[in-house]
Amino acid sequence: MDIGLLRNYYDGLACESGFESRCHMELPERSLVGARIVNVGCRRGKGTYKLSEQVGADGFVVGIDWNAAFVEMARAGVPKALERSGLSRCNMAFRCGFPEDLVAVGIEEGWADFVYLNSSLSLFASPAQALRECCRALVLGGVLLAEVPVAESNGEGRTGDTDCAADANRADVVAAARALPNAVQAAPTVEELLAWLATAGFAEPVIRGERPLSPDEGSTPDRPVPTVPGDDATYRLLSLEGAR
Repeated sequence: MDIGLLRNYYDGLACESGFESRCHMELPERSLVGARIVNVGCRRGKGTYKLSEQVGADGFVVGIDWNAAFVEMARAGVPKALERSGLSRCNMAFRCGFPEDLVAVGIEEGWADFVYLNSSLSLFASPAQALRECCRALVLGGVLLAEVPVAESNGEGRTGDTDCAADANRADVVAAARALPNAVQAAPTVEELLAWLATAGFAEPVIRGERPLSPDEGSTPDRPVPTVPGDDATYRLLSLEGAR
């Protein structure tokens, strides 16, 4: 994708208190010790700090975010994070870049054992391209760990291939939600998400957990976010794993 277009898009994307700004990580029960992980959309670094504790001294985590100020805050917090974890050497780095172009921030093909995405996929400039980059970054057999809001339309008459009115309403809601931004209402349907993952090169994902989501759910219970009116969809948060 064009770097100028990506920069313009992300410069206008305000992610401060929405659902995508939360730092709740549903990690697998498997051990991550010694693993190399890319945390895409790392924000101020709390999730990367948590992952660094999981991988230990023999692993390494790279946190990537498009917001340069957030990246600097994340870097500034590294000494305290290492002190809390008791690690004797730094096992993490933060880089400013776009989810759609991980090459530009030095993530080589097949470098990572895991890629972690935390709730913000629906607000990326191109979620499909970002997933292709995540797949490219993984070793063969590497795993995408993601928490992804998904939508289910409740529009009447949705049978056969499509229902034009329901589809048009859903597209309008998504466009308005991305402009707010509201990561829940901008969510893809399950079918759209599965198509993105398959096109990117992932095997059919394993759903490790799910829960209902409210359209106004923010980063914390006391910080609801603006919503798009006239939305008839229901939402769920999926915690999933997809292998390359």
